[in-house]
Amino acid sequence: MGHRVRVRPAFLECTACGKRRGVTLANLCDCGAPLLVRYDLESIHREDLLPRRDLWRYAPLLPLDATRVESRGEGGTPLHRLTRIGSGGRVARLKVAALHVKDEGLNPTGTFKARGMAVAVPMAQALGAGSVLAPTAGNAGAALALYAAAYGLEATILMTPDAPAEAKRKALAMGAKVLQIEGDITDAGRVAQQIAAATGAFNVATLREPYRVEGKKTMLLEIWEDLGGMPDWILFPTGGGTGVAGIWKALGELRELGWYEGAWPRIGLVQAEGCAPLVRAWTQGRESAEPWTNPTTAAAGLRVPATLADRIVLRAIRETRGACVAVSEDEMAVAAANLAALEGLSACLEGAATLAGLRRLHDEGVIRPEDRVVLVNTGVGRGSEDGSPADVPAVRSAEEAMARLGLASRPQGMPG
Repeated sequence: MGHRVRVRPAFLECTACGKRRGVTLANLCDCGAPLLVRYDLESIHREDLLPRRDLWRYAPLLPLDATRVESRGEGGTPLHRLTRIGSGGRVARLKVAALHVKDEGLNPTGTFKARGMAVAVPMAQALGAGSVLAPTAGNAGAALALYAAAYGLEATILMTPDAPAEAKRKALAMGAKVLQIEGDITDAGRVAQQIAAATGAFNVATLREPYRVEGKKTMLLEIWEDLGGMPDWILFPTGGGTGVAGIWKALGELRELGWYEGAWPRIGLVQAEGCAPLVRAWTQGRESAEPWTNPTTAAAGLRVPATLADRIVLRAIRETRGACVAVSEDEMAVAAANLAALEGLSACLEGAATLAGLRRLHDEGVIRPEDRVVLVNTGVGRGSEDGSPADVPAVRSAEEAMARLGLASRPQGMPG
């Protein structure tokens, strides 16, 4: 195992009942709701930010001491101002005051998932975990494998059948144990919970631990510094919701710190028409979302039929006076092609969904010509799959997965 990083003073707070506890190797609150990290913000000053370009610039607002982290260059991604799209030209009649793309495809392993795992994995190690696991549609698994290797932890990754072969190859190359779980991300999540309960491995699934949000919130801090303020809108593609939760949390912290006192940017949530539980809940005026049956979309990161973050995300949309929109498969594909051909940006389908969502909200008059907009491209575009298929065993249950992995249940009464 690699050297341990040091945990900074902080505490955990339940997003539902408000119960507080110390920073521990914790998943959910006893009431079943997600936990978030809180800090003594009165002791933090803007000059405490570190003179570096990765996400560890914001270490005073993170739960880890940055002096011993194994950075792989996560964070510090560029904010590109678009010059053709958004300018109201003949090719794309969309017109706004300023349009930027936060390009998360330049993170390690090519997606914004690196930000969350860059904080969650060393936190797990610092708090005593020897192994970590997660269910994933692909990208989070590759990021988990990278940081588990960096910090000397064993990693088990449970991928859905439609996960990109490249993500499987990356995870395998970095020493992770990878299995394919028959079913969707919900099925993979169920098996992950069962394996974690049986073996003591720490589950870093979306919002089932509090530290991935901390890495994701640095996207907002970078946007704020790069613009010297805030845009009017931030559009974010949303499956599990950790990114929106992180943006919303960072906004609250900036306000509490007194570092930003202007109007909050409005959060625009974008989902695929074939899997839009949060958009449906928003349209119906609900505070929580019902699971989506038979999710279908080529954007794997948006194929999330249910999420623990539903109440947090919908609250973030309400509090920022934002909006939710669902877009079609064709709209995502066209948006990705436009970003590439007109602006030279490689965007995954999930990231391109934000441009498609902007077109919808612009046409409906929700986003106005005088607005300044930031689109979050969550990952690099994928070309056609090449190379040999990743050799990943397929399993259906936690018992079968544990047998394949050679894992044994911990004795009853043993700590996790």
